[in-house]
Amino acid sequence: MVTIEVFYSFQNLFCYLALDEIYDLQKNYDVELIWQPFSAKSAGQAVGVANVNPDKASYVIEDAKRYAKNHRIPLEIPSSWPGEEFDPVRVTRGAIVASDMGFLMEYNCKVFYYCWGQGKNPNTEEFWTELCDEMDVEMGDFVAKLSSSDVRERVKGIFNRGKNLGVFDTPTFIINKERFVGIDKLYQIREILDKTARK
Repeated sequence: MVTIEVFYSFQNLFCYLALDEIYDLQKNYDVELIWQPFSAKSAGQAVGVANVNPDKASYVIEDAKRYAKNHRIPLEIPSSWPGEEFDPVRVTRGAIVASDMGFLMEYNCKVFYYCWGQGKNPNTEEFWTELCDEMDVEMGDFVAKLSSSDVRERVKGIFNRGKNLGVFDTPTFIINKERFVGIDKLYQIREILDKTARK
């Protein structure tokens, strides 16, 4: 079995667009996916305001819409993006809690879809009410776990591990200590797995 660490961010729309293809790796190959929610802000790091190149931003949106259309993926990009991004702290911590509770895949799919398929703000009461209802978990209990010291420390640990491995963007895939960065590298990963982990 091949182990693949997947460093991902709910703020990155290309992580959303790649989600089905990443999970398909597990269906088609003998692999273990280790999902690592990676966020500087969620790990308590100071994050400055990034300068947005308008030409690059417009291309990224154009490229994302093209990819989504070709793969029939719902996409709703907030009009304020990328100049303004949602705060990732709660949803990042939520991935740790969902993993502990045994439904990380469902959590990832729903959170990404709400954020990028429907353009919802993940820091509203409505968002968490709907999310917990669909996952059939008690909202108060789930949300309370987000603030635990254990969850906060594990988010920091994942971020520090990523930085030690040279992660600088998401999605980043680590296979045998090699980095593959970006949705466009999935074909290379499949080529490797065709030779080493075919079911």
